[in-house]
Amino acid sequence: MKKYATIIFLSLIIILGFLVRVWNIQNNPYGFFTDEASIGYNAYSLLKTGKDEWGVRLPVLFKASGAYSNPVFIYSAIPIIFLFGLNEFSVRFTSVLYGILGIFALFLLTNLLFGKKIALFSALFLAISPWHIHMSRIGFEVISSVFWVLFSFYLLFKSKQNFAHYPLALVSLIITFLSYYPMRIYTPIFYSLFFLVYYKDTFFWLKNKKFWFYNFAALGIFIVLLWPYLSDGSFFERWKQAKMGDISIDKIVVGYLNHFSADFLFRKGDIDFFGQSVTRHSIRGTGELYWYQLPFIIIGIFTIFKIKKKRREIFFFFLFLLVYPLGSMFTSTAPQATRSVIGVIPFQVLTGIGVSRFLDHFKNHYFRALLFAGSVFIISVSFIHFFNLLRQYPNYSSDYWGWQYGPREVVEYFLKEHNNYDELYLTGYFNAPYIFLKFYDPENKCQNCFILDTDRISTKKRQIFALRQGDVDNEIKRKYPILNFKKIKTIYLPDGSPEIFIGYFF
Repeated sequence: MKKYATIIFLSLIIILGFLVRVWNIQNNPYGFFTDEASIGYNAYSLLKTGKDEWGVRLPVLFKASGAYSNPVFIYSAIPIIFLFGLNEFSVRFTSVLYGILGIFALFLLTNLLFGKKIALFSALFLAISPWHIHMSRIGFEVISSVFWVLFSFYLLFKSKQNFAHYPLALVSLIITFLSYYPMRIYTPIFYSLFFLVYYKDTFFWLKNKKFWFYNFAALGIFIVLLWPYLSDGSFFERWKQAKMGDISIDKIVVGYLNHFSADFLFRKGDIDFFGQSVTRHSIRGTGELYWYQLPFIIIGIFTIFKIKKKRREIFFFFLFLLVYPLGSMFTSTAPQATRSVIGVIPFQVLTGIGVSRFLDHFKNHYFRALLFAGSVFIISVSFIHFFNLLRQYPNYSSDYWGWQYGPREVVEYFLKEHNNYDELYLTGYFNAPYIFLKFYDPENKCQNCFILDTDRISTKKRQIFALRQGDVDNEIKRKYPILNFKKIKTIYLPDGSPEIFIGYFF
């Protein structure tokens, strides 16, 4: 019965996690960001031609959006796009699947280390985590890294029991390294932490020839895959863009400590954190964690000093918690929920340990049942409150600093009207706007559709433009003061404010 109960509870947790992640992902977030479109189009291009958008066959890193994207999420999206076509749903559904796989991988890992009870609690807290839910609903590569870290840990810990899992763990670590840029910092650290904590269990591996063979083979694969990008410097391109402009010890320390602040973890997340303007990375009105997790996280940490059994496992996750800020503390926008998302793992595990220890402290079955019911009530209320905040998210996150809504509607209109005009222009007021023409018109039916070039404006041609008011007022009017703009269609944001005007100059 206990076995079936575990399966039932885990199934319910995964179903809940799936439903809240897949709900309305086409329209919430409202808009579709450049990075999502780039991932989708490159996956589609690989599916159709075996090449990326620039004609490179089966690349390891993808030149996109002014930097280089990692391969794991893009290649993962190929079967989803094959099934559902090239659209917003396919890209974001890839994230949903990675989110669900992450919940299951966390269960496997914590079940291996702590047993079923803590594993179910940890999986539940990850399933309803504001941090993890949001990252599982957007088509960013970040969510793939959470799963691959968990799966790598699982295989490493399995290797302690059976060394045959070790080569699989190394392969998983290579995939983790290639899943998201901060993983280039985290992966060697995680690998080192494992051997630091379990040196007594793994010391004999140093005498095993297979251990060294597997490690050198993994290093060789790594060099072969990445040498072209290391040699031309493109491997470091994203770091050059994201790093602090003026790195100093004071800024690094503040950036590190901000990851443990109440504002970031419990009150605001990074959406309204001091110095942040982007609304893409978290939901307003809540932190990355729930307030009720705080006492259980503290209990989970202090369990290290209370028990001998599983002390090293708990200590491992405590060290994991201490290093989680490294992914974003050196960047100009620390703390950032995307680059530090890996912290969602130790927070949920320590919460699960804390809840389990708290309930175990009370021996009276009736009192324990009452506490359990109260906990369920608090958790449910907190989750419902978060879900209501999630429903309101499109109302303030669709503009330029959010999901930059509008390109889909513009391109759809252009595709209907392109035979009636010589040239059709989409505003360049997006991050890498060219990708939207490719994503929403992958067959290039609108060959006379372009990104706005003010030098090509001419009243002698049949031209149509999709512009923001700022394009007209700040750029075009200064260059062509005698021209007037006739609006024929307006695209609105969810709050009713006009975002893009389609029209022509006369």
